[in-house]
Amino acid sequence: MSASQASRKSVPTDTDKDPRTRLIEAALEVLLHDGIMGFSQSKVARQAGLRQSHLTYYFPTRNDLLTVVVEHGCQLVINAQDCSEPAALGSLEDFRLRMCNNVCDTRIARLMVAVTVAAETDPRLKQWISDFDRRMLNNKKEAFQQYGITCSTDELALFHSTIAGIALRNLNSCTPEDHAEARHRFLLAFDRLVLASHPTQRSEKSQESTRP
Repeated sequence: MSASQASRKSVPTDTDKDPRTRLIEAALEVLLHDGIMGFSQSKVARQAGLRQSHLTYYFPTRNDLLTVVVEHGCQLVINAQDCSEPAALGSLEDFRLRMCNNVCDTRIARLMVAVTVAAETDPRLKQWISDFDRRMLNNKKEAFQQYGITCSTDELALFHSTIAGIALRNLNSCTPEDHAEARHRFLLAFDRLVLASHPTQRSEKSQESTRP
């Protein structure tokens, strides 16, 4: 066997992955491409190259699959931007810009909108959304603490709600100027939280204009 053949053989393919992983990855593709209205178990099974019985074995209902996919998709985006370990981000300014990238990444907003729409027909999802939101809020609290910033409950909740609105508005934006405005508003909200929580602490760029 040649070196090139060995190299090709060692590269994992979809068929090398376990069925559950293939289904989750296929579901993410379907959800991001077709949205919640086009998200179905049969379509996901076809995308994964598996029978629908495989899907229902791991995920008995569409919404069982949906919650796993949303968690998986959000984590992929965060990991891709190296935000999984806030302490490893370096300066506060690095953290500020990484969080801005997360908030303005429309994939996360699209996933959260999808599960919110689905919750209208399955009230059980509302509890999952509430739990997920609480975990995201706590993650922010812990991340700021890595930089010696202790936010009050009200200030952090206000910031959390503000950036959720920014992410949703950015999802519906259609011009580069709109996206730049979303980034500007996030950075403004971040700096206000830092100054309100720790007046002597500020990011290196907090006094610079972030408008294009």
